[in-house]
Amino acid sequence: MKKITICYINVMDNYSGGEIVLQRLIRGLDKNLFDIIVYTKNTKFVDTLNCRECKVVVFNTQYQMKLKRGFMSLIQAIKNFIVSAKYMYELKYKYKVDIAHSNSLTSNIYFAIWAKIFNIKFIAHSHEIRDGLVYSILHRYIGFCSHKIITVSNTVKDNWMSHGVNKEKIVTVYNGLNSDFF
Repeated sequence: MKKITICYINVMDNYSGGEIVLQRLIRGLDKNLFDIIVYTKNTKFVDTLNCRECKVVVFNTQYQMKLKRGFMSLIQAIKNFIVSAKYMYELKYKYKVDIAHSNSLTSNIYFAIWAKIFNIKFIAHSHEIRDGLVYSILHRYIGFCSHKIITVSNTVKDNWMSHGVNKEKIVTVYNGLNSDFF
C-alpha cells in the first residue's frame, strides 16, 4: 500500500505552542501510513520542532503583514499569493504531497486555492472566531477550496457555518489536555 504524503504548512513568525501542537500531530500519525513534510518559514520554529520523523522544508517568504496597510501591502499580498502557487506546485510535483494541512488563517488564505488547482486535498485549521463581511467571504472561499476544516471548538465551528460553510466539511478537534499530560 502506498504511503500518503502529508504536508504541514506553517507561515507564522511567532509561536505560542504551535510547535508542540505540530509535534503531537506528527507523533499521532501512523508512520506506516504517512510520510510527513513540514513546510515552514525559516524561523526559530525550525530549531524547536525537533522533527526526526519528517522532512523539513524551509522558505523565506514573509507572509504576515504585521498590521501594515496601504498600496504596498496590497502589492506584497499579491506577490505572496503568486509565490504560494510556486510553493504548492513544488509540493505537488517535487514532494508528491497528497494532503496539505494549514494551521493558520494566513496560510489558509494563500494556499487553499492552489491546493484545489493542483488537486491536493487541503485541510484548513481554525483556532478563533472571526466576524464581519471580510471574514465571511474568506471563510466561504476557504470552505470552497478545502477538503476539510478543523475547528478547535463547536463555537468556532458554528462561526464557520454562520458564514455559509457546509457543516459536513467541518470537524471539531478540541485543543487541551490529554492523557499524556498526567
